[in-house]
Amino acid sequence: VQHQGDAITTIEGLGTPDDLHPMQAAFIKHDGYQCGYCTPGQICSAVAVLDEIKRGVPSHVQADVSARPRATNMEMRERMSGNLCRCGAYSNIAEAMEEVAGVTPAGRRA
Repeated sequence: VQHQGDAITTIEGLGTPDDLHPMQAAFIKHDGYQCGYCTPGQICSAVAVLDEIKRGVPSHVQADVSARPRATNMEMRERMSGNLCRCGAYSNIAEAMEEVAGVTPAGRRA
């Protein structure tokens, strides 16, 4: 009911086995996939997180919430913190997100 009329993209809407979304490909490359239950949600959330950052949506991790957010490791980890899983691929997920965001592990643009 909360999202009636909204466009909702599921993992099936991101890519196909023959034409993966960049985030799907990065998860595979960085071994960021988890069990089949959690991986789709992690990938969809990662795509949404990068979109939020790109649109300039602030977070409480920023020292200055009026500044444009940057796709840093800490920023992305905080925004993904609600996605809990016992599989333990969180560092690999952060690396996959950094690749798609075009940043190096130190937070510099690649």
